[in-house]
Amino acid sequence: MSIKQLHIELSNGFPSPSYLFYSSDDFLLYEIKTLIKDKYHSDTLNLDIFDAGSSENFKPIEQIIDILNTMPFLSTAKRRVVIIENTQKLTKKNIEKLSEYLINPSNTSLLIMLFEGTSPKLFNAISTENIKVIGLNVQEKDIPSWIKSISKKFGIDFTDRAIDYLISCVGTDLGMLYSEIEKFSSCSIRKIDIDDIKDMVYTSAEYNAFDLFDALKKKEVAEAFRIFENVGKNTESQMLLGALNYQYANLQGKPHHKSERFFRTVFKLLHEADTSIKTSHPYVIEDLLIKLLKAEKMTHRVNR
Repeated sequence: MSIKQLHIELSNGFPSPSYLFYSSDDFLLYEIKTLIKDKYHSDTLNLDIFDAGSSENFKPIEQIIDILNTMPFLSTAKRRVVIIENTQKLTKKNIEKLSEYLINPSNTSLLIMLFEGTSPKLFNAISTENIKVIGLNVQEKDIPSWIKSISKKFGIDFTDRAIDYLISCVGTDLGMLYSEIEKFSSCSIRKIDIDDIKDMVYTSAEYNAFDLFDALKKKEVAEAFRIFENVGKNTESQMLLGALNYQYANLQGKPHHKSERFFRTVFKLLHEADTSIKTSHPYVIEDLLIKLLKAEKMTHRVNR
């Protein structure tokens, strides 16, 4: 299941009585909530949102179940809609109560559960018969298509060059990308090209990850570190890693003179750097640049 499946369910009016959407990317869960709120914005009397991770925005599970079993307000309303965020934080007792409801859910209500994480196993087999479970993710190779889809909602269009450049500047974090795309919705420009990205995104930076990647490809040691010194002031290490990972993956998918061994080495180095950043090791990017430059030089020798 994927984002595509979500939009199919949305366009069909969510035919199942209950859904469990899960993702390790909290932005995708936020996007689902926004889509549902937009769909039912004209019927707020029949829309309730609860957060299992917040004592202020949650009610006893018995009250939530009562809401699900209550007929929708007004005769014109078709269903009540209840969203439960952070379902992974429900207590065992609450899960048991909800499981009882899910065995025979109301046909006049729609329950949407949002779970942050992977492979949720909350309910027993009997309960899950009435739940449609959908896992959401956007793989790196699909990010350009995702950008096209999001920008279309704002009435703008990015060229392929602009998309590559945007990812190089921002990285592959979907929330950050969405925020940057949203900026362009207030502009008069409808067709966004690479120069528009340069004017709008990180205008205070002299260089970006695209320039750094270019210097690495050209095996320019001094230039790579000079660019990093500038980029590092405006870009978080995690974002920079995501941007480099995207550029190398993009290169791998195009005609090139690199070996598969080279790409295995590069992605292994990027993965190791990601782990080191998460464990607060110092000088991770500097060490990574040295190793990437070495890999580029080794490839050059092999191809000569």
